[in-house]
This record gives sequence, structure tokens and C-alpha cells, in this order.
Amino acid sequence: MSSDIRPLGEILDTRQRWLLIVSLMLAMFVGALDQTIVATATPKILADLGGFGLLSWMFTSYMLASTVVIPLVGKLSDVYGRKVFVMVGIIVFMIGSGLCGAAPTMISLILFRALQGIGGGMIFSSVFSTIGDIFPPAERGKYMGMFTGTFSLASILGPTVGGFLTDSVDWRLVFYINVPFALIALPAIWFNLPNRRGARKPKIDFVGAAFLSVASVLTLLALVWAGSRYDWMSAQIIGLFAAAAVLVAVFIWQEGRHPEPMLPLHLFRNGVFVLSNLIVFTLGVGMFGVIAYLPTFVQTALGASATASGVITTPQSLGVLVTSVIGGQVIARTGRYRWVAILGSVIIVGGMVFLSRLTIDTPELAISGIMVVLGFGFGLVLPTMSLVVQNAVPYEYLGVATSSSQFFRQIGTVLGTAVFGAILASSYHSAFQSELPAADRAAFPPAVVAAFNDPTLALDKVHFAQVQDEVRKASPTDGERLLESALHTQKVAIAEANRDIFTSGIFAIFMKELPLRRNFKPVEEGAEAQLGAEPPDLIPEIP
Repeated sequence: MSSDIRPLGEILDTRQRWLLIVSLMLAMFVGALDQTIVATATPKILADLGGFGLLSWMFTSYMLASTVVIPLVGKLSDVYGRKVFVMVGIIVFMIGSGLCGAAPTMISLILFRALQGIGGGMIFSSVFSTIGDIFPPAERGKYMGMFTGTFSLASILGPTVGGFLTDSVDWRLVFYINVPFALIALPAIWFNLPNRRGARKPKIDFVGAAFLSVASVLTLLALVWAGSRYDWMSAQIIGLFAAAAVLVAVFIWQEGRHPEPMLPLHLFRNGVFVLSNLIVFTLGVGMFGVIAYLPTFVQTALGASATASGVITTPQSLGVLVTSVIGGQVIARTGRYRWVAILGSVIIVGGMVFLSRLTIDTPELAISGIMVVLGFGFGLVLPTMSLVVQNAVPYEYLGVATSSSQFFRQIGTVLGTAVFGAILASSYHSAFQSELPAADRAAFPPAVVAAFNDPTLALDKVHFAQVQDEVRKASPTDGERLLESALHTQKVAIAEANRDIFTSGIFAIFMKELPLRRNFKPVEEGAEAQLGAEPPDLIPEIP
């Protein structure tokens, strides 16, 4: 934000602050609900619209679009204020949700999910920056925890509600349900978030934003197509990666010469800024593998319903809700965050190790238990990293720093989803071919073998009934045994494929600690910003 604007925390009274906090939580709830409610409906969506090969794009189109807009919105909101971007983001998200619910094909759904992603990126970037406007770092921890708790509440409701709507009514309702929440959030933000912008008119680096956006798209295309449409070492894939690398280099050159860079390069000389972004990038890669693909494992390998898969995965959000609030309170009272991040990282690693050992015999209750454990870890790390990166930079770069943290987490999520989707598809196909007995495979008509290459086959009742009829006609005496063999092999194969995707590396143990500032002064002005300084006195809490 330009230096001629005072932080909201210096001009709002207690009542105004709380009204604004509640309004921002409502806006966040709108975007957060969609990110979890869709996952449990995914198998039914695939069964209805087809396109298993496009599975990863249903998630990556949303995440890519939101990733592209986050850095630009972070910069623009520093200059023009947060209100307009929160409002526009909610409107775009609401329109995208309605279109997703009406999507007639997988391709159209993917396009509408991208529109949703643009709105979601605008919402999340602006909301977390506004928290930084309201509270100094020393007090900000517990409120970051509250907002993470809001996200977790949406995540708790999302999988179960999504599964219930999918099983009982129609998967399209998981998108339509966003519309009424958006209609409530719009007036709340309009009345409670002041519209404030600086007097100067800077020249925004839209060229740099374009370079970074195209580089992100090319990288994603390379990861999605590698191993499926083209070989990893093919000219197409190498060309995409090379073009992305060139554009990143041009982006860096552009940022270095532009008077108003979208992502100021001098921030990367700040070790805490760099390491915190590395941590959220890694978490993005690992966390979304759990959220996006675990319901597919539960419904296909374990044979559970969409509702049951939602119940199984929901406890992760419960864990996040608990530890995000507790961790925020601990940080607010002590002014320290390093050991909170380290503890959370160790917990996450333990959870990922367990998930990498899933089999078709793993009890559903055990999966729910480990999801709680993972939630404990995520609840300690994610809000802490947002606080860390905001504390490490001067106030005028608050929006840029906040959006950069979200950008790197989103990039990790996009890359992780694309890679995991490719691994899931290729590993499943390979495992199914190797696990199905050769004699059984020879007894199946070629069309049936091709049908079983889709692990969601059994969820499409009409198509699966046709496949069953073909098998029984081809082998009247042995058809039932062949079907049972194929279904069992399918479950084993999807379990093997999922074991390949649950992995992540954590670097929080290397985090240096900057004691949290108790005011909005630039980092350079306070002795508390120096490494090794004593923790600052905490400012009074809002009554």
C-alpha cells in the first residue's frame, strides 16, 4: 500500500474492527467452501460427464487461474485499496459457481472452474492482506488463527455436505450452494470495509504480470501432458519447460527495471521471506494431494459412498480448526513462532508417511484418525507462515508479501495436483495391467479392458451395467468371477497409485525467527526486527 495511507488498525474503533472481521470471515467462507465441497463429488462428476483423463484439470484450472491473479491483485490492492478486489472477487466467484453447476461437458466445467479461480484468488489475496491492515504482527497471530479456523469450518462442512448433495440430489448443487453465501457476503463487505486508496497514480507492471502468468501456464501444461500425451523427453515437453524458463528470466529482468514491480526482487534478499515461501510451496504440493485425491481412493478402493468419503476426510479440517486457534494464541502471547512451525511440520511428515502406506484393507476409521493428525500439523504451520512473511517486510509491501506467500502455495498446489493427477493415471493403468491375471485379461473383450482403465467405472451405474453385460455374454460360465477379479484388481491398482502421490518435504526447522513487531512501523525501524532481539511487549488485545 502506498505510504500516504494509514493502516486500518490506526483509524478503526473496536466495534468497526469486529464488524470488519466478521465480514471478511464471511467472504473467506464463500471461497473456502468450494475448495473442499467439490472433491467428494468428483467421481460422480466424472461418471456423469466422462473425461477421466481430464481429472486433474478440474482442480488445476481453478488453482491456475487463482494463482495467476494473486500477485497482481496483491500489488494493485496495495495501491488502490482492498475493498474493490474483495467485492469483484465475490461477484466473479458467484457467476463462475452458477456456470459450473450448469456445465454440460467436462471441458465447459474446466473453463468455468477457471472463472471461479479468478474470483477465489481475488478474495483470498485481499482478505489476508486486510488482516495485516487491521492488526500489528504481535497481535495478528490469533486473528490469523481465527481466519484459518473459518477456512477449516468450511472444510469441515464441505466434504460431508458435498457428499450428501451428490448422493441424495445431484452433484451440480455443490456449485449452486455457493451463490446464496456470496449474496450474503457482498453487502457485508460493502458496508464494513472502508474504500481507501493512495493519492499517487503509479505505473503498474502489467507486462511483468503477463510474463509470469504465461510462464505458469506453460509449466502446468508441460506437467499435465508429460507421460500422458507426450513422453517426458519429447520435444513438446522440453519446449514447454524451456519456454517457461525463458519467460521467468524475462520476468525477473522486467521486475528489476520497472519502477513499480509486481514482485519487488529485493524481497528475495530477505532469508525469512524466502524460506517461508519455500515452506508454503512444499505444503501446497503435499496438502492438495490429500484433499483432491483421497476421496477418489476412498470411493474406489474402499468402495465407500461420496457421503462416507466426506465424513472420512473431514476430520483433517477439525484438526486445523483446533490448532490454528491454539497456535495463534500461543504466538500472540509469546511473540515467537519458530517452534510452532517446527512442531507442525513434524506432525505433517508423520501423517504423510502413514498415507503412503494405504491399502485396500486400511480401516476407514484409521484414515479419519490420521486426517485429524494432519490437520493438527497444517493448523500450526499455514497461518504461522502467513504471519511470518508479513512480519518480515515493511508495511508498504504488505499486500505484495501476503500475495507472494499465497502465490507460492498456489504454485505448489497447482504443480502438485498436476503431477499427482499424472501419477494417479499412469500408476493406476500400470498397476491394473500388472495385477490382473493374464488369463483373465485375455478373456475380456478389448472394449472391456479399456473401460476398466477408468477407476471410477463402477460409479457410473449405466456404463458399468453395459460392461457387466458384455463380460457375461463373452463368458457365460465364468463371467461373474471375471468381474470380481477385475473389480478387486481395480481397487488394488488405485491403492497403489494413491500410495505414489502422498509425499512431501518440510523445511521449517531451518526457519530463522524475527520477533514479532508490536506496531505498523517498517521492519528497519524497530530493534525488535533484529535477529536475536528479545520478544517485544505485546499490544493490548481488542476487548
